[in-house]
Amino acid sequence: MSFEGYYQRLCKNGHSMDIDCYMENDEDRCAICGAEIVWANLVDETNGSHDEEGRRIDGCVKLKIKSQKKCEHCGSILETTYKIPR
Repeated sequence: MSFEGYYQRLCKNGHSMDIDCYMENDEDRCAICGAEIVWANLVDETNGSHDEEGRRIDGCVKLKIKSQKKCEHCGSILETTYKIPR
């Protein structure tokens, strides 16, 4: 049996990154701003990891938005930061 999953990660500035559990990543730095990673969560996707009603039961944490920067001209989202879970 194999394991499938990924890590949810947040840097101290609130940037979110999802990293495959098998990716070699020795550096604990944000790919966006270079800040240190201060929160990580392993999400298990083995065998689908959903209950009968389709709800995720695999440990995925729904992150809460802290702020968003938008383009003044078109309104598209340029950057999102998240609150760091306790």
